[in-house]
Amino acid sequence: MEAILDSLGGWLMRTDLGLGLLLVMGVSMSLSHVFALLANRLSARQILLRLLLDALILSLAFLLSSSIDMVLLSLYASNPVHPSAFIDGIAACLLPACFYVCVAAPYIGETIGFVIWVLMHLNVVTYVHVRFALPWEQALLLCTPGYLFAVLLVGLLFRQSWRRGYSMLASELGDP
Repeated sequence: MEAILDSLGGWLMRTDLGLGLLLVMGVSMSLSHVFALLANRLSARQILLRLLLDALILSLAFLLSSSIDMVLLSLYASNPVHPSAFIDGIAACLLPACFYVCVAAPYIGETIGFVIWVLMHLNVVTYVHVRFALPWEQALLLCTPGYLFAVLLVGLLFRQSWRRGYSMLASELGDP
């Protein structure tokens, strides 16, 4: 058990940049929700709590999608890569998500938000193509399941946030 914990600690120390970038991306995407939360007249404490919870869930979604990519690549690519190196490389590819807050997507910048999501996927496909020397078609095929999983999780999170916001606003407007 101690050896497993030691190896996990070493892995976390080597992926500090990648995991930090994932957290920054989660915070950026979560900050874009502040506009909707402010519009629904939530308190500062409620906004901060939802901001942190959303940021952690978004970071977890990106980590899980990267894990799916890593598993698929280890099964089908010829050059194995250490998980810490893969997370660091993939996190750098997902940097466009750090600018998600600038467009307040999906609330006022849906088109720009969509472009950011497509850019993130293209960055990951390009990274896998270059890093593993895979053909473009194979890199696209291997990276798409993780991307779709992240889009699904983020879509569910955004939908839940919208539903909560609307139900809170409806209950407020329903009360005299």
